[in-house]
Amino acid sequence: MSRVLLLVVLAVQSFVFTELASVSKTGSDVKETDRDDYKNMTSTGLTTVFTESRSSETELDQAMNECNETFRVEMSYLESLNESGSFPDETDRTPKCYVRCVLEKTGVASEDGNYDPARTAVIFAGKRAGRPMNDIEEIATGCANRKESCKCERAYQYIKCMMETEIRKYE
Repeated sequence: MSRVLLLVVLAVQSFVFTELASVSKTGSDVKETDRDDYKNMTSTGLTTVFTESRSSETELDQAMNECNETFRVEMSYLESLNESGSFPDETDRTPKCYVRCVLEKTGVASEDGNYDPARTAVIFAGKRAGRPMNDIEEIATGCANRKESCKCERAYQYIKCMMETEIRKYE
């Protein structure tokens, strides 16, 4: 399921390349800098990552765009999640809340923090290391029972669980 998380990361990376502004952090403040710098970058090929219908891709893109308005994520965080299954700084709440926002807007997570493994499989279907991931729902089921009280932390731990499982299984 790490691949599912990888898919989240790759989708987020694609979005970041095309829409995300760079950020600088000072304490807990996140400040937007020049948004146009990222608009000139090219996509990483989201359509090659997802095998689900165009509507799932569009839904995910739309959710990422909407969440980007509130939660900005540095590219290095997304690359780290993609490669290792975790963010480089697990004390930073902004990327965790971005994940929560995307999961809620796509229907993977409810507003009360419960996860839908079947919906996860629809939204994050794809391949990892060239191998189709046919068991995303099973992996998501194993990661869905979260106890974290913070919804952002819970969403991150769900994605982290899926990504780490996927990495172990498919790489």
